[in-house]
This record gives sequence, structure tokens and C-alpha cells, in this order.
Amino acid sequence: MCSPFVRKEANRFYWIVKGQLIPLSWSDKDVEGIYKSYMERIWGNHEAIVHESGFTKAWAAREAELWDRERRTVAVLGYNKKNVRN
Repeated sequence: MCSPFVRKEANRFYWIVKGQLIPLSWSDKDVEGIYKSYMERIWGNHEAIVHESGFTKAWAAREAELWDRERRTVAVLGYNKKNVRN
């Protein structure tokens, strides 16, 4: 499993090169591959920062989406109203 840092940086590199975030359906292995190959691709390219605009907002939206997905799959603590005794 790739770390949150690698996932974010891979998405940032992908954004710089392709102008979009990595699809959610891609595996951790694919994300790590993007991180390694795109790091080499943009290393030393001082103009790459120009293409980074919009990433922060897009990444914040992606994190919110991932958080919402995770929250829906986590068990809700509490009692079912049908099983509560008065």
C-alpha cells in the first residue's frame, strides 16, 4: 500500500503532466509507478510549477470524496431503534 504522501505527490505529478488526478480505480502499484516515472519526467523541469495551478483545490475535493466514501463504510456506533428498550 502506498503512503498518503506518495499518493498525493503522484497525483500532483499526474496533474502537472496530464491536467487531471489519477483515477480512483488505479491500484497502489499503478500509483507508485506514476510517482517514480513522473518524478523522473518532471525532475529539473522548472516550468512544471506553472502547470500545477488548480491542483490544491482538486486534491481537497478528492480527499473529501475519499473521506465520505470511507465514512459510509464504517460501522455506525449506537443502537438500532428497534432494539432499544424504554
